[in-house]
Amino acid sequence: MISYDPAVIQRCATRLYFRASLAAATSTALGALVGLVGAPYILQALPSAISLKATDWMCPALLGLIGLGQGLERAFLLRLQAQTALCQLQIELNTRRQ
Repeated sequence: MISYDPAVIQRCATRLYFRASLAAATSTALGALVGLVGAPYILQALPSAISLKATDWMCPALLGLIGLGQGLERAFLLRLQAQTALCQLQIELNTRRQ
């Protein structure tokens, strides 16, 4: 039988917070990279009247902002999950029989 170990929950919460700290930066970088790679394909779909110089930086910037929004949301959910685990741990510690 497996015994209860509160240190496991604490380690899990620490890892979730670490992942949350990386989520926004990773998603932003990934969005900008997709914008750089996908820019030529997006440019082909645009009318020729649009300045190509302006769209060179707009695609990575726009997709980077979208990635930032997704990353911030993911970070929030990871922190919420960590806080839920820590709350359950604290409840167990408060109700443990002496």
